[in-house]
Amino acid sequence: MVSNFPKKKNILIFIYIVLDLVNFYSCQSFINISNLDATGFSSAVATWYGDPTGAGSGGACGLEDDVAKTPYNTMITAGNQVLFKHGLGCGACYQVLCNQNEECSQNPITVTLTDECPGTCNDDPIHFDLSGNAFGAMAKYGQADQLRNLGRIDIYYKR
Repeated sequence: MVSNFPKKKNILIFIYIVLDLVNFYSCQSFINISNLDATGFSSAVATWYGDPTGAGSGGACGLEDDVAKTPYNTMITAGNQVLFKHGLGCGACYQVLCNQNEECSQNPITVTLTDECPGTCNDDPIHFDLSGNAFGAMAKYGQADQLRNLGRIDIYYKR
């Protein structure tokens, strides 16, 4: 009797890859701010890299310059190893919220993890290294440069 296990295994692997790609490309940026539930957020640290209004990088996740295009639209982040997970964290979506500085809008934004932040980012339990544009998007209107000038801030996040 011939086993169908190799065929079934390949089908399961294919389904897993397709589902993973759907998750990778379906990060939505639409949040109903008026119904924000502050529960479920955890504390983290945020920094930013690249140009102040730049897209950042798809670097370690292999996206290169695609991060400036739909569906990312520059709203991306690099993560420390806890978030990056040796590449398994690529494509994960997070809501990040800045509310501890006067420049903060207190409204969450949605970012997609597209890169790794090695080195000192791993000195923090959870560290988001946002694109310049995403970091500025956490600020009140007209306060993006002032928020970026802080460099490193405490934030809240949830997946």
